[in-house]
Amino acid sequence: MIGILRAWLLGLVVLTAFYWLLKIYFRSTRRERLEKQFDAEAMQGDRDAWVEAQMKDYGRSLKLKLVWLVYILPMIGMALAIYFVNYD
Repeated sequence: MIGILRAWLLGLVVLTAFYWLLKIYFRSTRRERLEKQFDAEAMQGDRDAWVEAQMKDYGRSLKLKLVWLVYILPMIGMALAIYFVNYD
């Protein structure tokens, strides 16, 4: 039982690191795309303020919420593997 809990804890630590790396990557690519869009459309005003306003909307978008599947799918897979190996 302790081995399962250790594996689960290690999995959570690794998945948390992977989640944050994905989140940083997605946000940086989105920010870069918004900056290019601002420059391409020759918009007037403060570019940084416009990008920040658009990034607030991105924080609530579906793509960023889907990153939570980084936690859900592997944990379900680990739970099913433990169940089928030990309780078959």
